[in-house]
Amino acid sequence: MSRKLTEKPVAIASDHRGVALKRRLSGWLGAHGYASTDCGVDDEAARVDAMDYALRIVTEIKEGRSDFAIGICGSGQMMAITANRFPFIRAALLHTEAESAPAREHGDANILVLGADTIDGAAAEDILKTFLETAALGERYAARRARLARLDISTT
Repeated sequence: MSRKLTEKPVAIASDHRGVALKRRLSGWLGAHGYASTDCGVDDEAARVDAMDYALRIVTEIKEGRSDFAIGICGSGQMMAITANRFPFIRAALLHTEAESAPAREHGDANILVLGADTIDGAAAEDILKTFLETAALGERYAARRARLARLDISTT
């Protein structure tokens, strides 16, 4: 049984190494009734900085146009590191479907990050499905998320 947790478009971006996986996941989103916002890049030959595209999906969430986003780069590391610089972002670099549910349930992750060089397309689709259909848990997990939000030290 599937359930959609958002009606807003899912923002999706990649660097040059993640273009093929981004295209595949964009197709998956459309086939499963999700709108998406493509935040780039479209050219596998044009070398770009993943950081720039992480900032684009962060902006989609910050400005309320998306509840969820997907970031893809070679390892996934730069997308995750960049996105997690913002206190309202909870980006999870995932490698297996088994990691996807706890990332949402326990951490209320709002950005799924994938390494294009480390995961195949079918596994990425499975991770995405679970990510988008798993709700955050309440009680102690909500308290943890509130505590996490208070850890922002960027104003000091």
